[in-house]
Amino acid sequence: MPLPSLLLFARAPEPGRVKTRLAGRLTEAGAADLYHAFLADAARVYLHPRKWISVLCAEPDPPGPRLEALFPRPWVYEAQAPGSLGDRLIAAFASAFGRGAPAAVAIGSDHPTLSRERLVDVFDLLTRGYDAAILPAEDGGYCAIGLTSSAPVEAVFRDIAWSTDAVLRETVARMERAGIRYGLLAPAYDVDRPEDLERLRRDLAQRDPAAEDYPSATARMLGTLIEGTS
Repeated sequence: MPLPSLLLFARAPEPGRVKTRLAGRLTEAGAADLYHAFLADAARVYLHPRKWISVLCAEPDPPGPRLEALFPRPWVYEAQAPGSLGDRLIAAFASAFGRGAPAAVAIGSDHPTLSRERLVDVFDLLTRGYDAAILPAEDGGYCAIGLTSSAPVEAVFRDIAWSTDAVLRETVARMERAGIRYGLLAPAYDVDRPEDLERLRRDLAQRDPAAEDYPSATARMLGTLIEGTS
């Protein structure tokens, strides 16, 4: 039976284009370096070859040497479609299902402490009779969202008010209107704002550095950057 797909949405870590809200604390170069560390950890932690196929949904196209170096095989590369985030999600899920995936989970690249186990939980819901599974973000969006190949993808993602605190609420309402059976998991958090850096530091301090999915690149880079700005 074909494996499901993990769809990681990521940008090339270029200064001034990623994590711009962190630049006031870290500088544009520092924010890009931290995001590069997020991606380095994601490239390792989000692999699970016996459980899913890992797909990098990258911007820009072609991805450039930095993304290609960060995501070697068995990562599969796919360019993000043009348009809104909804357009890009619809295209990525359609592509995964077109390759025969029975289910797919899309995840952003803003949650460096999200463990592999939490992603396994999302995929597991999709094998237990749910059409959709959502790992919410505390800011009102979501960190990861999964759908089975039978779910109406466009009904879930078309014309959502992206980048607002209504994303999760609106998505759930869409699913309920469409009769989609969904499961909600405990929320996680994004690292987008300067105040998130202290939470990230505290979170990392409580994690086991010897754990297989410990975000070691993020921990090293955060320590370097925070020391340099303190």
